[in-house]
Amino acid sequence: MKAVFVKAPYKVEIRNLPVREPGHDEAVVRIRACGICGTDVHIARKCAGDWSTIGHEIAGEVERVGTHVTRVRPGDKVMIENCTFCGVCSNCKNGSVEKCSSWLTLDDQPGAAEYITIREKSLHVFDDLPFEHVVLTEPLGVALDVTQLAEIPLNSNVCVMGPGPIGLMAVRIAKLKGAKNVILVGNSHSVRRLQVGREMGADEIVHADTCSVVDWFRTHFPQGVDRVIVTSPPKTLLDAVKIAGFGGIVSYIGIDFGGEELVTFDVNEVHFKRLQIRASHAVPNLMFPIAIDLLKNRIVEPEKLVSHVFPLESASEALLCAGEDKANAVKVVLSC
Repeated sequence: MKAVFVKAPYKVEIRNLPVREPGHDEAVVRIRACGICGTDVHIARKCAGDWSTIGHEIAGEVERVGTHVTRVRPGDKVMIENCTFCGVCSNCKNGSVEKCSSWLTLDDQPGAAEYITIREKSLHVFDDLPFEHVVLTEPLGVALDVTQLAEIPLNSNVCVMGPGPIGLMAVRIAKLKGAKNVILVGNSHSVRRLQVGREMGADEIVHADTCSVVDWFRTHFPQGVDRVIVTSPPKTLLDAVKIAGFGGIVSYIGIDFGGEELVTFDVNEVHFKRLQIRASHAVPNLMFPIAIDLLKNRIVEPEKLVSHVFPLESASEALLCAGEDKANAVKVVLSC
């Protein structure tokens, strides 16, 4: 099978790998689509060293199954969890599956490939959705998690920082949860993303590269906002702490490398404003059934988000599009 390997800066190799036969509780899935996420772009852009696999937003069709598999069968369309709670560790058994200490992962298998062999319990059967759209299930699950952490009150003021796919879907979810005002913060060159933000329900757009975000919020929300959902780089937490109002919650998802992951802020401000900063790792994957249903019923409209689809052989072009085409790229997907 063909599989994509990457190395910074934006070097791509397509290698031929064997397809592993399924174990008793596994299925071989013919991958039909794989989304490119921010982590994939980080790896391709910044991570020097050995070649790495990419791709964990994976949809495909079951081709063959192991002898003990009962929930799926050949021909089923499936979305794959890239990280599944084990169900047997102490945290899982105590009802806290989100704190699972023994995740079941892809075992370093590439998602940007033609096939994957994966356990049955990581598969979700779906219908009536194109493969290129259902790959949004994984980032939508992340958006659901980071938004749920924020505990958005009815009629509240919410800021979403970062107009990537996760942030855009968080805008939609925040409105569904009853936010009165949702303000989306992003750079002005992200033209298409900011337009999608409007379509997702953002009441205001703030251009972080052309004005002071903190000054804008002090003018328009002098008491601060109730919630800040941060899907942008770690350094933006500095502004998030400043624009959150008394008793506010800042929820955060995101990573960076090369020292950019280090931030310093005034802890006294957090203390005296009685703020809470809540990190969403969104691993293991949760809420896939809800996410698939939201996409299927177009509560979250996938066609607004999937901006580009490239064949697997054009993975290099796809990564450059996702990482560098700031004006046009929203969600880039590989068709496998």
